Amino acid sequence: MDTSASESVKRLLMTVLTLGVLVTACSSTPEKPGVVPEGDGGTPDAGDGGPIDAGPIIEVPEDGGTVITGTLSGTLTEAGSPYRVLGDAQGVVTIPKGQVLTVQPGVILDFKGRPEVTEADVESGAPDSVVNHHDGRVEVRVYGGIQVRGTAEKPVLLTSTNRYGWWGMNFFGENSVGDGDPVFEHMVFEKVRKNDYNGNRDKTRGALWAYYPGPVTIRHAVFRDNQASAKCGALDLMFTVGSRVEDSLFEGNRTSDIDRFAQAGTSSMAGGGAMCVTHGRDSVVRGNTFRDNGLEAFRGAVTSALEPRPLLAWPNAQNIYDLGGGGVLHYFQPNNDLVENNTFENNFVTQGPGAAIYLEDMGTRALTLRGNRFLRNRAGAGGVVVCNRGGGAVELVVATDNVFTDNTVNGRAAPNVTGDCTTAAQ
Repeated sequence: MDTSASESVKRLLMTVLTLGVLVTACSSTPEKPGVVPEGDGGTPDAGDGGPIDAGPIIEVPEDGGTVITGTLSGTLTEAGSPYRVLGDAQGVVTIPKGQVLTVQPGVILDFKGRPEVTEADVESGAPDSVVNHHDGRVEVRVYGGIQVRGTAEKPVLLTSTNRYGWWGMNFFGENSVGDGDPVFEHMVFEKVRKNDYNGNRDKTRGALWAYYPGPVTIRHAVFRDNQASAKCGALDLMFTVGSRVEDSLFEGNRTSDIDRFAQAGTSSMAGGGAMCVTHGRDSVVRGNTFRDNGLEAFRGAVTSALEPRPLLAWPNAQNIYDLGGGGVLHYFQPNNDLVENNTFENNFVTQGPGAAIYLEDMGTRALTLRGNRFLRNRAGAGGVVVCNRGGGAVELVVATDNVFTDNTVNGRAAPNVTGDCTTAAQ
């Protein structure tokens, strides 16, 4: 990370805000060759590093602010903050086509939904069902434009005071294009729970699911304490072109796959503990810190009786592809993408490949790794970086200035790169 980027991150991470102004205004497959065996790659709280700083502490005032129900648009100001987002009767708030939401510095968005409804949503006879407490939570659907413009001194907070979180933010391909490309700068994005196990994409992948055929810009952001149930714990850049994720912190995010219908001996295809780049091209992931993110999989319908599941690996007897893996990043069909000057520290994947990064379906020079630091990451198979199903000459470029230190697979020293891709240093 260069000096200016590093200083910018420090300013964001050390900001402590107290706002005193109150205004009233996947599928399963039999366990055959290719399934990762017993090793678990460590536990979520293992590792001897631990968080240095999880980002700014921003309190949500208990009183005052502005209530939002069905629509988010126009300009949100600090004077009208906190914005208490309830959603409509279906728990949805929409940024409509043809409109732009602009979020100014210091704004708090509390996606609280209806906590009393969420608390009461419990299956009869199953107080620990994995699908309890879903009703009453709010989802943001983006069909128009969104510009989140915090500053180092006054970041924007997107959070939820509902103890069971919120459903996150979703884009919908061409239906979300036409009102300006999305920008997220100097923000904290947290407490999303996309845990509709065996559900649809909008409630299972990426706390911020940016299915957007254009550039998405994310700079000086903090993604923390988010969870998805299929892939991409915090962020999924799907079909994007020229997206940039820079000088940001991803900490404590999870992809935690629970298959309620899986049989014994089956496996998971979950991937990307923190982030995915899916079917995209020309993306840049630069100068970020990825710390204590993780990928895990289970089967079962109640939290008191979950059983760990391995991830299906490549190659496998069924010739199944589009697989999972990657304690931090998961790339599917990358194309001229760059991962540069990032730190990957204390991330994990249990019973699966790619302690930090998993790559699949690779063309020529599909992805370049340059100047990254991989420290104390843990997996159950493969290496720190796993690259499979290469289809070009040299599919993966791993520059000599990448640093790999104390990474493990099942408690043993991890290879830096594994898989069937052809690699080169330049």
